[in-house]
Amino acid sequence: MLRWLAVVVALLVALGGVEDVWAGALTITGAAPGNFSTTLSGLRQTVYTTLGTYQAADTTGTNQGWNITFQATRFTCSAGVGACPVGGNSLPLNSLVMAPPTVSCATGTLCILTSAPPTITMTQNTPIDSTSAVKVASAALLTGSGTYDFTPGTVDATAGHNLSLAVPSWTYATTYTSTVTVSIGVGP
Repeated sequence: MLRWLAVVVALLVALGGVEDVWAGALTITGAAPGNFSTTLSGLRQTVYTTLGTYQAADTTGTNQGWNITFQATRFTCSAGVGACPVGGNSLPLNSLVMAPPTVSCATGTLCILTSAPPTITMTQNTPIDSTSAVKVASAALLTGSGTYDFTPGTVDATAGHNLSLAVPSWTYATTYTSTVTVSIGVGP
């Protein structure tokens, strides 16, 4: 009898031990934009490209909420490259437009309680090459734990038209570049 009790006590100690739980990180991955291409016509044009899916994850265990922002730099060309003039050239601000995404819970995220999905805060096609970052999604305080998949929307209901770029009639025949920064920060 005493031997059996020792085994039970040893088993309880092994099963009831202290478990350390370590905080993870707040991360965002994906959202790779495609390239724009056009032949100049002397008229204002709108060209389109894709935006890759992206995934946000909150494994911090803090339940402080989070938000996702997009911001693109102004499209510019480099002086002396192609037909870019001396001093360079830039397209107007607010030329690059993004459509609102949709969001779903990734496999393994239950989407309830603290794992409630974030809210899409960008409700219409919005320029992302403006003077400040554009908030796209937000998880409220005590929500957003887990992993979420974002699918880019389309700016004109055509597949693959996730981003649009207004190309002015006076644009030079050269390569213009912009950098899109996607960020995730603490707090709704």
